[in-house]
Amino acid sequence: MSQDEDHDLTRQDEDIDAAHFAAEEMRDAHDFGNWPELIGLAVAAAVIWYSFSFTG
Repeated sequence: MSQDEDHDLTRQDEDIDAAHFAAEEMRDAHDFGNWPELIGLAVAAAVIWYSFSFTG
């Protein structure tokens, strides 16, 4: 791994210019949309409901 690649790993999104960020996102190729958030919300709601239904 070169020094430049090492530096890219520690950079924050705010430090990267828009063109470099877009290229990085295209290279990732992971686009899950909003499903992880929706599933997390449903699981959290189920856990809360279960905790209230069993404790009264």
